[in-house]
Amino acid sequence: MKVKFLSELSGADQARFRESELYRISHAGYRHCEVHLEYYQEYFGPSWEDVSMVAFDDNCFAIVVYMFLGNGELSFFGAPLSVYSDPAVPVKEMNYAFQELFVKIEQLGARRIRFFEHPAFLMKYYEHEGFSASILFETAIDLSRSEEDIFMCVRKSYKSLINWGKKNLDIKVYDASNMQDSVMEDFENFHVAVAQRRTRSHQSWMLQSKAVKEGMGFVVMGYLDGELVTATLILNGLSECYYGVCVNRRDLMARKLPIGHYGLYLSILLAKEKGLKLFHFGDVTDNPDPKVNAIVKYKRGFSNQLLPRNFFEVNL
Repeated sequence: MKVKFLSELSGADQARFRESELYRISHAGYRHCEVHLEYYQEYFGPSWEDVSMVAFDDNCFAIVVYMFLGNGELSFFGAPLSVYSDPAVPVKEMNYAFQELFVKIEQLGARRIRFFEHPAFLMKYYEHEGFSASILFETAIDLSRSEEDIFMCVRKSYKSLINWGKKNLDIKVYDASNMQDSVMEDFENFHVAVAQRRTRSHQSWMLQSKAVKEGMGFVVMGYLDGELVTATLILNGLSECYYGVCVNRRDLMARKLPIGHYGLYLSILLAKEKGLKLFHFGDVTDNPDPKVNAIVKYKRGFSNQLLPRNFFEVNL
């Protein structure tokens, strides 16, 4: 096994990687797809160096880890990184591949690394290091379930709010078949107006527009009396999608108009219709910030499935 930075792979090896089972596994979700990585690099800026690595030989690709080095930390832009491996690779070869990977990681000189669990190898390698373990909770929806079952998992109080939106909102959906940059510019301007400030660059919005055009996401916009009042962006990988951005008119929400619920619920159904397998809402761990916790509570209302995930921080 040899370990290389992804950026250093030859054209032939890059082509082989794209055809591998490991590529399919690591690109099931959206985060590591190329167009989404472009967005992250734009959003977080040049202070994070791409040091993503892959372990492979002539027969297979065994391990890939998408990681970025910043402030002496190895992570996925500050979030725990995921290590993907091909379960078909024999244990002996996988063990050797991990050993080579760890040697390469040590050469980066990072002082700290954050990663989601990979007990077979990571924990064994770092067992003598000082590390701390934490847990976060995520929620998701199994899109193989029937529409009736999906609706049954929605919080009881949300069901009438979803039905209100279905009855009162004019909905427009944009995906690879009809997406234009002007749609995302409208979304961007709506976000700035609601937030009353600009939170990220125009280029980051255009990269998300590019993702939608490439079939890696879709946009749902809701109009009330001809005015845009809610907008939702869903991002996807090869088989899973993620609740990305949702913006709702605050003045209407203050009047208790449930403008956002139907657009998000419809997004779940659209993801199912597109053949995706899992709809992620991301981290829904209780948070001391009341504003963040309100979003957590809102997301939890669309699924009764709570998924605990362990992650570790190692001081090297």
